Amino acid sequence: MSEILEEIKFHTMSRQDLVLSLDRLTRFKYPAFKYYRVFNEILSKYLISPKLSRAKIEKLDIKTYISYVETIWNASVKAEIGQISSDNKINRLITAEEMSFYNLNDELTALINVNLDYESVLKLISPCGTTPLNLKRLILYKNGDFEPQKLRERYNLKFPVEKVVLCEGITEEILLPAFAAAYGYNFDKFGVHLISAGGKNQVAKLYCELKDELKLPIFVLLDADAQKTAETINGMLRNSDKIHLIHHGEFEDLFSLFLIKRTINNRYKNILQCSVSDFKSDKPMTKILADYFRINNLGDFQKAEFAKEILKNIKGEADLTEEIRAIIAEIKKCGANC
Repeated sequence: MSEILEEIKFHTMSRQDLVLSLDRLTRFKYPAFKYYRVFNEILSKYLISPKLSRAKIEKLDIKTYISYVETIWNASVKAEIGQISSDNKINRLITAEEMSFYNLNDELTALINVNLDYESVLKLISPCGTTPLNLKRLILYKNGDFEPQKLRERYNLKFPVEKVVLCEGITEEILLPAFAAAYGYNFDKFGVHLISAGGKNQVAKLYCELKDELKLPIFVLLDADAQKTAETINGMLRNSDKIHLIHHGEFEDLFSLFLIKRTINNRYKNILQCSVSDFKSDKPMTKILADYFRINNLGDFQKAEFAKEILKNIKGEADLTEEIRAIIAEIKKCGANC
């Protein structure tokens, strides 16, 4: 380390960049993406000599690359704190989890074992309600004696992640955690990480990437019209993973009519009042709602906005239809009995 310090010149990182970098490094993302992104930014922004372009940074051998980052990071921490922590409790936790979450080659294993003073950076974080869960749980772990899983269950911290749920779109992303909570299965408490693929055509591609990157079980939720996608995924499905193809229609078709009624009546109580019979039809629920909004001059029906309104009106398990309960039960079992 001392040789590297004599060979390179650099600006020290700001307090804000140290905290932001730690935040990015400890999110639930594949190490090849997050570590190279963060480390490349550090070298591009703070390294003075040798002056390296992005292309040259990417051509550095891994040992030199890591040494440059370690030097800049730890010197920056010392400039802020006055000393470097010798406690590597947080580093051990992060390394152990990355190894248990992801399939890593030798180069990525070297990256996650980087000797950065994470401990001291946690002291730079101002306690507030907006602290990301990945940092909040590190602070709690640093200051206590609880095991990571017990901390997660006590404070609903999501980390360590135990399984991944892959869904099609924004409606599931907004409402599936809330429906699960109403069923008594809190995603953050039990380490469930939800990923929205941005459409059914992206699900198979994303699953293909995740199954190669992750050691964790993956639960895939698909609309009824995604039969071909389900067949594609089934052809490469791991034993730990599971697919649920919605029986009829799409996720919105699983909503309780009473929940839809309550949502609309609460949202538009000064304009109109609806009844369950307004939404009984053989048409897809998104079509029924779009027609209802148009006929009653409520503006354009938008899935994401309506999902946010539904979210406000979920009161408990009684608002869950039979298939939603079945989906949550399958997610709960996934990994153990998939």
